[in-house]
Amino acid sequence: MQVLRTADFFGVPFIQQIDPKQSIYKSAFGGLVTLLICSASLAYAIWVLYLWQNNQLSPKISNSIYVSDFSLLDLEYDVIKLYYWKFGENQIDPFESKILLPLVMYTTNFSFTELQLIQMSNETSVDGSSKYIIPKMSLAFQQINGELYTTSEMYIEIVLCQEIYLQPNEKCASQELIDEFFKQPLNTVVMQVHYKSLDSRDGSEQTSLQEFYVQIEMKNCYTLNTFLSSNLYEVQDSFLFGMPKYFEYIIGSSIQTQTNSFEYCKQTYENDVLGLIYIMMKGNQTKTIFQYPHAGDLLANIGSIVSVLFMIKHVIIVLNEYYLKQKVLNEVISFYYPEFKSIMINKNWKQKITKVTLNKKNLDVKEYKQFYKKVKNQMEVKLSYLNMLYEISRIYFIIRSYNNRQELKKSHSVGIKLSLASTNENFLDSGPNSNLSNRLGMNLLVLNDEDSNLLSLSMRKQIPILDQLQQEICSEDNFFEINKIK
Repeated sequence: MQVLRTADFFGVPFIQQIDPKQSIYKSAFGGLVTLLICSASLAYAIWVLYLWQNNQLSPKISNSIYVSDFSLLDLEYDVIKLYYWKFGENQIDPFESKILLPLVMYTTNFSFTELQLIQMSNETSVDGSSKYIIPKMSLAFQQINGELYTTSEMYIEIVLCQEIYLQPNEKCASQELIDEFFKQPLNTVVMQVHYKSLDSRDGSEQTSLQEFYVQIEMKNCYTLNTFLSSNLYEVQDSFLFGMPKYFEYIIGSSIQTQTNSFEYCKQTYENDVLGLIYIMMKGNQTKTIFQYPHAGDLLANIGSIVSVLFMIKHVIIVLNEYYLKQKVLNEVISFYYPEFKSIMINKNWKQKITKVTLNKKNLDVKEYKQFYKKVKNQMEVKLSYLNMLYEISRIYFIIRSYNNRQELKKSHSVGIKLSLASTNENFLDSGPNSNLSNRLGMNLLVLNDEDSNLLSLSMRKQIPILDQLQQEICSEDNFFEINKIK
């Protein structure tokens, strides 16, 4: 059992009360500051949780170069869009007029597929003047000898119309219309590359685009080599535990342009190519980690500011210690000088004593300060634990001077007897609520329940009863009569 008691770290120390109402000194000012600090801490905690709930807390973002197999790459949307830039109403659209044809070709395992005509969609450009040409995006990758290779690429050719690529009921434009088209200024085909990314604030998906221009002229072949770059996002947004989420998007591109002769492209691609767009994916990509604040970060954030706020408590503790000392000193002084509680002190804004009164009589301020300084020094000594033990030892010697050891030893066997009534028996009540005649009729040497608090502070409050007893019992002038405070 003793071992278990020793191991208990939930032990509670005994705290001696300052007075019957409190064991720890607390002040109204300290309570006000406590309420302010707790309110500010709670308000800040609510504010942090509100910011977290509304994705207003910035995440930790880290970037690194990463080699991906592009298995998560999102290509289920229109990444590439083409259209002819018409800046006038009377301009001829070469795609609608069948002057130029958009063809697409892919590489599969390093071999080329057949050219296919890209049909015009019903979706129009922002200004509504042209229709989009949207090729199907097809990119593939493969690990060979531990290295990542692009095994599927795209070639978009803008060629002069040939009926072998048209439907049976369709025909190419006349030579007159073709000549009229090439006389137009600024014949330009626009390529749009649409990107996706994640908003770092809340992890939501956002889109953007970039436009590149392919100039069309009869004698030249404009080549646009497009290298798409991607980003792998790792989103850690769980509140406490949970697996991260992964997203992979095309986020940008780099362009390499080249202008070749018409004959060069015709010999290379075996077609009347006026513009060529080569599209491939970069092997390396950026990996971005969004680490959003979780429960530990929120608590650490809240705890840090709460700790700063509660640093104020040290100031309040110092003030409470000061006022506690003053309170105890004044109480102890009043034990020896009961009239001290009746002294009224007035101070100015500098906390300098300007007036001292006792029972509505003015006292000399200088003399009061000297008295208070002297008695304060005396009473501060009495608050020492060693001094209290010393004074108790002196009291013992005084008692010993009037009694021999045998008499003092008898005190160990003395106590107040219980005077509880048994069934059907009536005992005289000797408690504090009993009437005066019953108490006086008892043997004055017999201890009763009044002896337990005879010298306590609570007995000081029963001054009328004490006065009445003294008048009836103590008629001669003795020590108590001489030093009684009227």
